[in-house]
Formats: sequence, structure tokens, C-alpha cells
Amino acid sequence: MLQMHSRYAISGIVIRWLHHYIQYMTNDTDTIKTLAQYLRERNAATEAWVAEVPGRWAGTYTEDLAHWAEIGVLTVLDFWRYEMETQYSDLHKDACGFRPHGVDTSTWSYEELVEETDRLYRYMESQAEYDAQWEIQEAAYRAEQEAEHAAWLAEQPEAIDYVACHYQEGWL
Repeated sequence: MLQMHSRYAISGIVIRWLHHYIQYMTNDTDTIKTLAQYLRERNAATEAWVAEVPGRWAGTYTEDLAHWAEIGVLTVLDFWRYEMETQYSDLHKDACGFRPHGVDTSTWSYEELVEETDRLYRYMESQAEYDAQWEIQEAAYRAEQEAEHAAWLAEQPEAIDYVACHYQEGWL
């Protein structure tokens, strides 16, 4: 069974993506940051968050700009788009069991990416609700079957110990 996400966690992820995108687009100081500056700041914030609680961990992004250039990420906006495309691919795999091969998300607008991601989240939520209802029905069916089996066993005659029966009659 696929692991499903709660509605609040899912909505929080989409809202966080939108918030960062809107903040990026409206914040003049962010628009002039280089990708290297942005990655350094984001990694520093992540490391500070990890240091707050012993045993907490999180991954950081590589700050090797050659890596990012190789995959076409040259600006902070490119980075956010890359993250959203990755999120869509991961979510598609969670929802459908396979990556969206043959789907060219690079031609989609950011809003289309958000819309498709939200559609997949809604699909996963409906599937999780369906699975929960199915498990309730399955548990009720199992309980009914067990009750019927217990009733059937109660109607059956006592088993006779063949050796004990014949020993008492002196046959052995």
C-alpha cells in the first residue's frame, strides 16, 4: 500500500512552495541574490535548524554551481522551478507508482505545475479516504467471518480421543 500524506501536511507543502515563489518574485533583495548566495543562506538556515535539537537531521543542497549549471539551474528562480518539478515527479511516483515519463514539465508554467501538483495531492487524499473505508469494511467482514466460524465450531460434536476410547473398552 502506498504511504499517504495527511491533508494538512500536503497543503502545507504546496503553500510553502507558493509562499517562497511569491516571496522571491516580490522581494527585491532576493531577486538580486545569486544562486550561490541563496544556496549558502538556505544551507546555513537548515544547519541552524538541525543544531537546535539533538538528533535532528536534514539534508543540504550542494553549493557546486557546475552541478546546478549542468541541470539548467542558473538562477534562484530556476532553482525553485527545479524543486517544484522534482516535487511533482516524486508525488506522481507516490500517487501512481511510477515517475511521469514522457511528461515534459519544462513547458508548463509555474502555475500549471502547482495546479498539477495539487491535483495529485487531492487524488492521494481521496485514495487514502477510500483505503480507510475499505479497511473498515474489511475489518467488519473479517469479524463477521470469525463469528460465523466460531458458531460453526460450537455446533460441532466434541472430538473423541480414539486411543483413550478404545483403551477404556479394553481393546488395546
